[in-house]
Amino acid sequence: MTLTKRTNKTTIILDTRDQEKPVNELIEEVKTALATLDATVTRENDLGRREFVRVTDRKFTAGHYFELTIDAPGNFADDVQTKFRLDKLVYRIIVQS
Repeated sequence: MTLTKRTNKTTIILDTRDQEKPVNELIEEVKTALATLDATVTRENDLGRREFVRVTDRKFTAGHYFELTIDAPGNFADDVQTKFRLDKLVYRIIVQS
């Protein structure tokens, strides 16, 4: 049985406060982790560092945003949330079908 792949637009916000690596390397690490979920990145857009509209932590007022267009199985949204739940590098993940 083959799984049909869907195209998802995924926005990821990185928490780079305690990171010493350049942002490009961090993005590559996230893309490598996504590949383990059988996801293929078809388009990438680095949006850069942006201030949050609603700040939940006064010590963390901005994050590094990037968008990926991904071809992945239908259960990708749940799997990606589970994969990065305890990862301190990824602050938020928004998956749009």
